[in-house]
Amino acid sequence: MNAASNYILTLKLNTEKYQEDILNKRLEISRSIYNSCLGELFKRYNHMRGASCEAARKCVMFTNENGGTLFSLVSY
Repeated sequence: MNAASNYILTLKLNTEKYQEDILNKRLEISRSIYNSCLGELFKRYNHMRGASCEAARKCVMFTNENGGTLFSLVSY
């Protein structure tokens, strides 16, 4: 059994119409950047998995502080 309990508090955000438009625009831009980065990561990951041993040595794997894995193609 999970010892920690999780609670979610949802409050209505009282905003003006122009503020909602600004928030929606910023969130859409953030979503687009995130999806672009994720697509690039998958492209590099799939390239690394399908690469020969010689090419795989040029791929460097990093782990960030949150435990996420990042890959970078390094050219020598």
